[in-house]
Amino acid sequence: MSSAIDLGKFSYVALPVRAIFGAGRAAELGAELERLGVRRAMLCTTPRGPERYRALISGLGPLAAGVFAGAEPHCPEPVVKAAIERFRALDADGAVAIGGGSTVGLGKWISAETGKPFVAVPTTLSGSEMTPILGVKVGAEKRTRRDPKALARTVIYDPALTLALPAHETATTGMNSLAHCVEALYPAEPNPVARLIALDGIRALFEGLPASVARPGDLAARSRALYGGFLGGLLVQLVGIGLHHKICHVLGGKFGAPHGETNSVMLAQVVAFNAPYMPEVMSDLRAATGGADPAAAIFDLAKRMGAPVSLEALGIDPEGLEAAARDAVAQTVSNPRPLDAAGVHALLREAWHGRRPS
Repeated sequence: MSSAIDLGKFSYVALPVRAIFGAGRAAELGAELERLGVRRAMLCTTPRGPERYRALISGLGPLAAGVFAGAEPHCPEPVVKAAIERFRALDADGAVAIGGGSTVGLGKWISAETGKPFVAVPTTLSGSEMTPILGVKVGAEKRTRRDPKALARTVIYDPALTLALPAHETATTGMNSLAHCVEALYPAEPNPVARLIALDGIRALFEGLPASVARPGDLAARSRALYGGFLGGLLVQLVGIGLHHKICHVLGGKFGAPHGETNSVMLAQVVAFNAPYMPEVMSDLRAATGGADPAAAIFDLAKRMGAPVSLEALGIDPEGLEAAARDAVAQTVSNPRPLDAAGVHALLREAWHGRRPS
């Protein structure tokens, strides 16, 4: 494995987030709320959440002040406003987000706007729960920003809660976290700590994801995948995001494409696009993925799990890709390969066709 990295300059910031991991630890939710001084918590879920997590919610007893069950993908602005209004109407003093990235996003907005703490209980592999990045969809535009007040005070990782996660969501949210790990290998500023975490996360996801899809009840596989999701989210806080995730945000805003599915399509294509400009990273990826061609290995992983591998499959209009390319270039701070709209447009066309990188 290559160790070529500039150790002369790097930064490391420790996260002010308490993360607890292990099967059965969701039972500690009430104790975590009490530790934070929360007496009236609002639970955030998707519309199916109250039934799906009924035992967990009812176990909170009087700590549960009420439920907001309106989380939607990309956190549309009206949904965010409704959640905050509901929080205030309940006179809540804390929030709990149970679910995937969309639900966690509501917890972040509540915490950022009210100053009250929130606890995240992720049931997917998106990794959003470990980051201070807030996203909101305003019209056809997905807007993101960083706010330290949006960080969860506690994250409870309970692999048992992921056992019911369908194969499609397991694969696509896992590909999102894999993208977090891969992008952390070429941040704007070299970071040897992030590199070590990223390589461990890639190995964990390449092992845990296909096993979780093939054997949904395999708790060991689910634990391995969830651990990779945790590391992926941690890396976003350490080094941020790059071209890949900017493209996914743009496609989500312009076309309403689900974030996990877009990650499943784009990751292999972006790795292939950047490959000639990051030989050391490609060496690391060969070791972590076990593939002679890491871009092809990532593509094959997504396809083997049944995740989408083309933008066409997501219903994206190819006529809009040129404008999407311009937006992605305008929003990307750094990338191993110099960027221009024509090059990214060509990349998006490859992704639309879903061609296996070679």
